[in-house]
Amino acid sequence: MAEPQAAPVSSLPVATEPPKPHPKKAPELPVLERKNWLIYLLYVRRDYDECKAVIKEQLQESHGLCEYAVYVQALIFRLEGKIQESLELFQTCSILNPRSADNLKQVARSLFLLGKHKAAIEVYNEAAKLDEKDWEISHNLGVCYMYLKHFNKARDQLNNALELNRHDLTYMMLGKIHLLEGETESH
Repeated sequence: MAEPQAAPVSSLPVATEPPKPHPKKAPELPVLERKNWLIYLLYVRRDYDECKAVIKEQLQESHGLCEYAVYVQALIFRLEGKIQESLELFQTCSILNPRSADNLKQVARSLFLLGKHKAAIEVYNEAAKLDEKDWEISHNLGVCYMYLKHFNKARDQLNNALELNRHDLTYMMLGKIHLLEGETESH
């Protein structure tokens, strides 16, 4: 019987260090967006004081350029009855993101709440250029025209809103226009 021969040294596997595991880390978010999730969470939980504190930190880190933080701050101001401050912040959002119909709708809403219906109409019309199929824009234009007593334009906008989406609120506004005009008989 022949003795087994030792394998040549060159054919033996070389012991190497096992590869070091790389820690799995979430990708870094840009400073502008880093805390948006937390701002959202606190806002929907109605923890406005904590939300404002996080917004303040986020705006300091982003040098005031975080559109979402500014937007939520404006919403909180509106809830607190600070309509003028809310308007100014929504205007800032529109500057940060001029292609956002939502930002313009919020500017217009604040103008409406301040009783500036003509200015609100101008801004809603700008928003409509960015989003022609938005029920809310047409509805709110109708409401603004109603407050200015431009009932024909109000009816046109409210009917346009109904073509886009049927909402009870729009029907109620149309009914209110008929009452304001003294039209209680159906046509």
